[in-house]
Amino acid sequence: MAAITADEISTLTKYVYSLCGVALDASKAYLLEARFKPLLSKYNLNSYMELYHKAVADKSGEMEKEIVSAITTNETLFFRDNSPFEVFKHKIVPDIIDARSKVCSGRPIPLRIWSAACSTGQEVYSIAISLIEVLGRLDRYQITILGTDISDEAIAKASYGKYTKFEIERGLPMNVLNRYFTSTGDGWRIKDEIRAMANFKKFNLMKPFTGLGRFDVVFCRNVAIYFTPQDKRAVFEKIAGVLERDGALIIGSTESLSGVTTLFEPRRYLRAVYYQLAPSARAALPAPEVCASAATPRPVGGQLPPAPRPEPGPSAQRLAAPPSAPPGVSVRAAVSPAAPLPATPHQPSSSLLPAAPHQVEAPRAPILAPGDFAPQQEPPSPPSSGENARVAPSSAPAAAKRPLPPSRRLAPAGPPSDKVALKKLLMQKKAAQAQAR
Repeated sequence: MAAITADEISTLTKYVYSLCGVALDASKAYLLEARFKPLLSKYNLNSYMELYHKAVADKSGEMEKEIVSAITTNETLFFRDNSPFEVFKHKIVPDIIDARSKVCSGRPIPLRIWSAACSTGQEVYSIAISLIEVLGRLDRYQITILGTDISDEAIAKASYGKYTKFEIERGLPMNVLNRYFTSTGDGWRIKDEIRAMANFKKFNLMKPFTGLGRFDVVFCRNVAIYFTPQDKRAVFEKIAGVLERDGALIIGSTESLSGVTTLFEPRRYLRAVYYQLAPSARAALPAPEVCASAATPRPVGGQLPPAPRPEPGPSAQRLAAPPSAPPGVSVRAAVSPAAPLPATPHQPSSSLLPAAPHQVEAPRAPILAPGDFAPQQEPPSPPSSGENARVAPSSAPAAAKRPLPPSRRLAPAGPPSDKVALKKLLMQKKAAQAQAR
C-alpha cells in the first residue's frame, strides 16, 4: 500500500472539510494515513484516492459516515483534565443554583447542560456524576444533559453507555466506578438512573443552532482546535446565542477565546478558566427562564403568556336589587357601556350574581324608591275603587306592586303636553290626599 500523496492530501482535506468542518493541512498527512488506512483494508482499496472516489459514489452515505467517524473520533476519557469538572462542581453550578433558588418557591429548578462534542459519552456521564455528587437529591431540580456529536458511531456508543475495562480505568476511581457502573463481564455499563439524565443526538456544529433551546452550561472542549479561525468564531458566537445570561462556557484547557470573539469574558477559579457572556452580549438576550414546573415545557426566550380570561359583555351583567325592592326580588338589567348603572354598596356592578328565585324580569324599568319620580309614557288614569297608582307595568305580578305613601310626589317625567293632562294629574293628587285623610 503506497504512502499518501500530495494530491490525495489536498483532495481528502477538502472533502473532510466539506463533511464536518474539520480543517486539515499537509502537516496532518500522518493523521489522514492513520485514520483512513483501516478503511482501505476494509474495502480492499489500493490508494487513498480510490477511497475518495468510492465515498463520493456511495449514494447510501454510509461511507461518508465512516470517514467522519474516522477523522473526528478523538481521545476521550472520564473526567478528562479534571480541573474543568472542579470549577463546574464548586463554582458554576452553585452560582447558578443560588441565583435560581432566590426566585423559586418550592418548584424544581431547571438546569440545562450541553456537551457540544461528546464523542462516545464519557464527558456527558462525567457531568451527570458531578451533578449527583454536588447536588445530592435531584428531585429539587429539573436536569437535562444534551450530548451531541457529528459521528453516528460515537453517538450510538454514548447512548448505550457501555465501555471496555481500558476505557473505564482511565479517569475513574474505584469508588466512583462501583457506585455508578455495573459490571457486564467484558466491560462496564453506566447505571440506568445516570443514563436517564442524558439525551444524545447527532449534530453538526457548522449548521445553524436551531431547535436546541438555551443552556445554563455549555461544554465545547477540544473540538474547535480543528476549525479555521472564521469557523471557530462562528461556532462560539452561535454558542453565545444559546447560552443563558448568567450561564457558563467551558472549553479545553489548552484553548482560549482571546482574539476569537468579544462576546465572552474569561473567569478564573483556582486553576481553571471558564467563560461568561460579556455585558454587551448579555444585554441582547432575554432573562433566564427559571422555576419551570416539571409538567410544563420550558419555553425558549420567555415565559408562556397567561390564557386570556373572557370578560362578560355588558348585556350579560346582573345587578343586585336596590334595598327598597321586596325580599326575593332582583332586577337583571341590560347595561350600556356608555351609561353604566351604579353598583349597590356591597356588590361591584361588574360581577355576575346568581339569579334570585322567582325574580322579576324588568329590563330598563328600575324599581322606584320613596321620593323618586315615576317614569310614565302617557298620563295615568284616575284611580278607581280606591286603588293606588301602579309603579310597575301591568304585566308584573302582584308582588312587584307597592302602595305609595302620602308624601309621594307623582309627576310626569316631562312637562304635560296640554292642559287636559295637567288637570288629570291635579285630580289624581287630590284624590290621593283625600284618601290619606
